[in-house]
Amino acid sequence: MKSRLTLFFIKTILNKSNYQDFKKKCKLSAYPLAYEKLDMPYSMPEKLFHKYLNEKISYNKKLSILNSHIDFIDQKINSNAIGKLYSPIIHGIQLAEVEGKNDTKISLYLTSALYPREGDLRIIMRFDEQLVFSIHFTITLSGEIYIAGVQGHTSREILKKLTKDLFGFRPKNLMVALILDIAKFFNIENIYAVKSEAHVKLGKFEFNYDELWQELNGVSYDKAWFKLPCNQIPKSIDDIKSNKRSEFKKRELIREDIDIQCQKNLATIVNYY
Repeated sequence: MKSRLTLFFIKTILNKSNYQDFKKKCKLSAYPLAYEKLDMPYSMPEKLFHKYLNEKISYNKKLSILNSHIDFIDQKINSNAIGKLYSPIIHGIQLAEVEGKNDTKISLYLTSALYPREGDLRIIMRFDEQLVFSIHFTITLSGEIYIAGVQGHTSREILKKLTKDLFGFRPKNLMVALILDIAKFFNIENIYAVKSEAHVKLGKFEFNYDELWQELNGVSYDKAWFKLPCNQIPKSIDDIKSNKRSEFKKRELIREDIDIQCQKNLATIVNYY
């Protein structure tokens, strides 16, 4: 049986002109990862020969998404922000910062991907300067976001403390809320989230992706993806037990504060013509 890499090379030969056009686009792009490896194991053109976003993605779909992602970076993001996104010494672009229950600091940044198979960008959460959560995704100029990886701290105690400091706001839900904030800012119409059975690290994680997407009102889209609503309808305070309403209000205040900060900070990174 031919290896996955060999099959991709065969497809590349069959789609040689498309691949060459893609390589030319990469060379002309302002996007550093389009033509350099930086800290990544391979550059953007080489992504076509590796796992990307999900186990079931076709060569042509992969090429289409990567093309559109480069267009997004080139056309939507200004040069100063690009420098911060891909800097080896800067966290990235701060989206928001809030204080927790015990005066702890929770910082949220948009930065380049750590795991290129799971997307091209990521949001990271720092809890008192310690990296505790991240979510990997790709965004396209054609109006899609593909979420392909969620990573939390290995210590359940740290995550439990973080959730408590956020008045019960679970970190994974907060990360998806930030994806929705980005979608709102860039007028993204379609958000896809990877299914557990299609994850690029299939069998190497315990996290239940399907359960999270279903909790967020996601619906099964195809064999690889759930489709998430672009707007999450908040719970009514009337549906919250009376002894839990105080924390609910504080969670909502944090959520609103993050949304306001995120929209303001994203406005500083876009190109204005």
